[in-house]
Amino acid sequence: MLFAPPAIQDVQAPPPLALDLAGALARAKAENAMIRAARARIEERKGLITTVRADALPQLTMLNDFTRVRDVSILNSGFGESAAQFGFKAENLVGARNAYTSRLDLSQPLFYWGKIGTAIDIAEMGAKEAEAGYTTAELEVLHGVAKAYLGVLVAQAEQEVVESRRRTAERFLADVKAKLEAQTATELDRLRAESELLAVLPESLQAEANLRRAMEVLNGQLGVDPRTPLRLGELGSADSRAALQAAERSEITQFKVQEQMLRANDKIITSDLRPKFDFSTSYGYQAGKSGNLYKEPYDAWRVSVTMKWPIFDGLRSAGKRAQNNAQLEQVRQARLDKDRAIAVERRSAERELEKAAAFQEAATKAHDAGMEALRMSRESFEQGLITSLDLLQAERTERQLESQRRRAELGVWSALFDHRRALGLPPL
Repeated sequence: MLFAPPAIQDVQAPPPLALDLAGALARAKAENAMIRAARARIEERKGLITTVRADALPQLTMLNDFTRVRDVSILNSGFGESAAQFGFKAENLVGARNAYTSRLDLSQPLFYWGKIGTAIDIAEMGAKEAEAGYTTAELEVLHGVAKAYLGVLVAQAEQEVVESRRRTAERFLADVKAKLEAQTATELDRLRAESELLAVLPESLQAEANLRRAMEVLNGQLGVDPRTPLRLGELGSADSRAALQAAERSEITQFKVQEQMLRANDKIITSDLRPKFDFSTSYGYQAGKSGNLYKEPYDAWRVSVTMKWPIFDGLRSAGKRAQNNAQLEQVRQARLDKDRAIAVERRSAERELEKAAAFQEAATKAHDAGMEALRMSRESFEQGLITSLDLLQAERTERQLESQRRRAELGVWSALFDHRRALGLPPL
């Protein structure tokens, strides 16, 4: 007797993730990998500030050491060679000796011609540059999410139009078949109806594929599984005439901070050619037996002030300075080029926004005219003045005009996002 396999339970699909544009942007801020990486870079630069600032603070080290040594250098000295004449044995002169050491060492840089303070300033500038880089990454990601959000809405609108055309074509085919049975339509009418339906099926499949692809792109920007279904809120009408105040682009801020860092670095290179003063001291005990540690007179101390003055470094500093000046010029020219590109981007975004608004107005009027034409066609069809094929063509024209109107409406949003990006502003 054969046993029937256990019933396979149906795996329920997860509910769609409901989001509006503000929610999508908030989720991207929290989950997007690029934003997280930029935020970590800020923390890295803050850690660098602490590291550099440590060079200006005293360094305290505790040393505990045990050494056992047998030094024979005395035998090679003049005293060692004549020691036998005075009754000294060589074995006594070079016997192994123990040394126990416990000491505290303190070092403090005294004067470096502003090198350490300038290095701290550069580290703080680096943190500001990282913050500007974070703003750049955040704006890029948020505007990418906004564009992907629009892409999903456009794909949904296109799919709705194609599905409406498919349903209309199916209804028309069923109507023609009914008329063919009643002998009020011809075989040619049926073939035309089937041709209309077969022509829209590939478009329906392509529209579905485009929608899935658009959702995968948006899911990737949001940091969720690409297969997650989405239910997005509508955007409504965009206000393309609202006055916007431009902010300084974070890319320009990055270049300006980099210039400041390179100018400050020139001071560090110059300070390397000047004398430097260090203070160091130590105090502790050293004894041949561990029992004598921390007792007098086995305590030892040292205090020193050291001056280091580089006389010739093989032109290393000159090469560093030339390299630093070349990098400064590169950053300056890159900033000027980016400034000009941003100016062009802003003017182009303004023109595109005006063009999108005009296109939306024209598409709205065309759709209103198409709706009126469809209403009149339906009345004429009911009166028997036109055929169902004529009505189908009118409905198809209205669907196409609806698609154009929807695209124009979302096109205004796209142009508005581009305009806000050019002004250095987030999508919302």
